[in-house]
Amino acid sequence: MLAVTVASGHAQTVDEIVAKHYVTKGGPEKWKSIQTLKITGSATGQGSFTMVSMFDGTKAWAMNPMSGSDALQEVVGVEGAAIKDQAEFDESILDYRAKGHTVELVGMESVGGTQAHHLKVMRKGQAVQHYYLDANTGLALKITTEAEAGLAVVQELSDYRTVDGVQVAHLVRLTQNGALVGELRIATIEFNVPMDDAWFKGR
Repeated sequence: MLAVTVASGHAQTVDEIVAKHYVTKGGPEKWKSIQTLKITGSATGQGSFTMVSMFDGTKAWAMNPMSGSDALQEVVGVEGAAIKDQAEFDESILDYRAKGHTVELVGMESVGGTQAHHLKVMRKGQAVQHYYLDANTGLALKITTEAEAGLAVVQELSDYRTVDGVQVAHLVRLTQNGALVGELRIATIEFNVPMDDAWFKGR
């Protein structure tokens, strides 16, 4: 008689991986409550600055000293689309079904020597994204957004710190097609800063 012993393991599902991500970050309800975000920091070769970006439900707006102006201006095109994406503070993977998105677990991959779950997010009416979540902590190590002509935009996230009860990366490195676009070192982050509707008028 031949006895065979099979060791069974639990393969994590997409929903379990996403849930762990948000538990680590501070909880889904906390992220859903965030309506505005103000970042103060420094960018590679740019020194210190304060940058504000907003989406009013229809148009994207930004105040970026690096553009040569400290006035809030409407932003269109690729940059405007990026601001619209970023305005979704809870990220595309939270309540993804309700948003009309589909998420596929591609598998495990190494990101900078760390094992990560690779999630492919097929967003309704938006570019496909790829999330790489630390298999141990659940935090995002990298987010890739597909673009035209295969020129994907990659965000590498690190130096996570707790701000108002949530985990936020304080170092963001941006690359496109393998070339460094910029590096943002965040000094302070403020959530739910009051925004006067008058800011959007007459700009």
